[in-house]
Amino acid sequence: MHVHLSAVGTSSAPLFLAFGVTSVRDCGSEFGVLQDWRSQISAGTLAGPRIMGAGAVLESQRFLEAVNKIAGKLEPDLGKSLREIIRGRIGVTSVADAKARVDSLKAKGADFIKVRNAESPEILYAIAEEAKKDSLPLAGHVIRGADLAKASEAGQTSVEHDEDFFDSKPAPITPKQRTELGAEFARNGTVLVPTIVARRSRLAPDREIQAVLKDTVGTTDPMRRYLSPELLHFWKVNVALKKFDEREEGWESKLQKGEDFVRAMRETGVEVLPGTDLGVPLLYPGTSLLEELGIFVDELGMTPLQALNSATVLPARWFGLGGQLGTIAPGKLADLVLLDANPLEDIRHLRQVAGVMANGRYVDRTHLDRLLAEIASPASVRR
Repeated sequence: MHVHLSAVGTSSAPLFLAFGVTSVRDCGSEFGVLQDWRSQISAGTLAGPRIMGAGAVLESQRFLEAVNKIAGKLEPDLGKSLREIIRGRIGVTSVADAKARVDSLKAKGADFIKVRNAESPEILYAIAEEAKKDSLPLAGHVIRGADLAKASEAGQTSVEHDEDFFDSKPAPITPKQRTELGAEFARNGTVLVPTIVARRSRLAPDREIQAVLKDTVGTTDPMRRYLSPELLHFWKVNVALKKFDEREEGWESKLQKGEDFVRAMRETGVEVLPGTDLGVPLLYPGTSLLEELGIFVDELGMTPLQALNSATVLPARWFGLGGQLGTIAPGKLADLVLLDANPLEDIRHLRQVAGVMANGRYVDRTHLDRLLAEIASPASVRR
């Protein structure tokens, strides 16, 4: 429920299927990138997942201008890449601008709207209201100073990441505030996508990421062999940006508070869905989702069945596609994962994939292994 395909490169597409991921929600890539993936997958020339995409991300124009200045302080190739990233985003400067931008994204074929930041809470509310009017789900970060309950009522149906919940006003600190916010979320169908697994990247020292970047044979992690040049380059940009990250408190404290908040909100009845923020360092296509589901069981207290529902039934419902996806029944789209062990006994059994059927096309274990071998072949060493 939270990937960035523009960062990972099309050669990564088979990795999703190899680990049983048949659908992804892309939270920010250019429409051209999404169309390239979809066209190849539809034609059968690329093995990959179904893609639901937001297209361009809505941003604060002031934020984009600030990032452009930072790009000038990076090494030339990294600065160029950063400028290319922000050129694919849309700056929003006013309430009227917000409504026009949402309508434009709908006209281009967006499956949902994604807002990363906004210059004021009022702009967020305007984006949410217009998305709701256009019958598009809205996924967004916590906007500093915004009222989460008001955003939910306006139309924000997915709140991303777990480290910034306390930037909202009022911050949901007390049990009473959380209960009231949880009731509002449940009433409006607003879910949390905390991307807890991304903490590995947030907390990793640069030397750990650099070690993976330099390792071309997979000694640091067997998954390293499968990483595309595009993803590795994106990691380098992320590492370079870390020194410009201004946080009032350390990441570890923010992440722990965020996870505690997610656990408390879940206890009020709010649905929690798995996303990874794929694109950030040390997260791998396919496997990072399985790690997030493990965290849901081990740390959030979900049963394996609840974790499975969070990755199947609930995402389909979020998109209004419950009649087509999310469960196995006659007449539905054939997205199936065949396992060699029961995931209800142990959520880690999701790693024992015997075969995957994606949109009616079955890929058995032999074929999946062949795809993995092709990605890791010496002719395509990831540097």
